Amino acid sequence: MAVMGMAGCGKDEGPAETGAIGAPGSAPAASEPVSAQAPVAEPAPAPEAGLPPQSARVTFAAAGLPDSLIDDGCYSCHDVSGARIGPPLRAVAGLYRNNPQALDTLTLKVLHGGGGVWGPTPMIAHPQLSTEQVRPMIEAILKLN
Repeated sequence: MAVMGMAGCGKDEGPAETGAIGAPGSAPAASEPVSAQAPVAEPAPAPEAGLPPQSARVTFAAAGLPDSLIDDGCYSCHDVSGARIGPPLRAVAGLYRNNPQALDTLTLKVLHGGGGVWGPTPMIAHPQLSTEQVRPMIEAILKLN
């Protein structure tokens, strides 16, 4: 066997052997049992593109929220009770529940975006939605306890 270089300490006594044990792309040595190699994990099945995890549907449904909150992507930033990119929907309900302008304020915030209430991360605008689509979502959120 050729002497391997000591590249790690800056002293090269010679070129590194290309077929050395443990070298990238090398086959195991004859004395090394094949079973000593790490098992190859099967890749997890990829979720279908654009679909939320099933757990999000279950959580939102259990809270009495409409499917539109999932279908329109609200789950991407908001959870029912836990913080994500945006505030938990229960926290939104708690802050705005007694505000007589909440329905209009939050509808506009969903449609046009906004920030400053929950920290530095702004609410992105959702211009693809209409007021008629957003208002029932906001009404359902405001009913959360």
